[in-house]
Amino acid sequence: MKKRKHVNAIFIFDDNVSIFLNDALAFYIALSTAPGNTHVTIAQAEITAAQGNVATAQTSESIVATRKKGTAADRDVDVNAVITDVQNFVALVQIATNNAPNELTAIEIVNDCGLHTRKPAVRTKTGFDVRNDTNTAGSLYIIFKASDKNIKACYETQESSDNINWVTVKTSPDSHYHYTHNKLAGTKLYYRGRVILSEKEGGAQKWMIPPATCIFVN
Repeated sequence: MKKRKHVNAIFIFDDNVSIFLNDALAFYIALSTAPGNTHVTIAQAEITAAQGNVATAQTSESIVATRKKGTAADRDVDVNAVITDVQNFVALVQIATNNAPNELTAIEIVNDCGLHTRKPAVRTKTGFDVRNDTNTAGSLYIIFKASDKNIKACYETQESSDNINWVTVKTSPDSHYHYTHNKLAGTKLYYRGRVILSEKEGGAQKWMIPPATCIFVN
């Protein structure tokens, strides 16, 4: 009898506190909305409490910028509370994954819950990123690595609901901008972006994908 490959449910903890907290919020949205909540059952009160811990940590992180003595230590305590919440929720997803009837279903559960099945072998910087704006529902941050100052460029972002069919949602001369998606909270979307230069400079460049393969919008 062939032994089924074990599938791990992995939350990738970013070293940047702000990014980690945004990733935690996206994870909670995935857990509390379909299809994530069809695999694990978590009381809304627990999700709300976890979201509250993130909000507290975000406030602490903003205070750290004032460089007031002791603020970093307070921030770390608040962030550790979020880490504990994330680890507890990941454990629940892992239980559901372990109980899956086959490997493909196990992988689907992990992805639907906003997690990964493997850690990246090497952490590399990307030239394109998409993040939820935690202050404004229905809005995303679109972030490109800007071209050299003396080279004119536009930055195109495309969106997909299935990672197959794509539509351009915004093209801007700014490398950083907001995009309002008008989708229901918890919707799973895919994004890709490219830099468009003049024909002299090489024209449209290759498509790039953000570090997170998909995003559950808020």
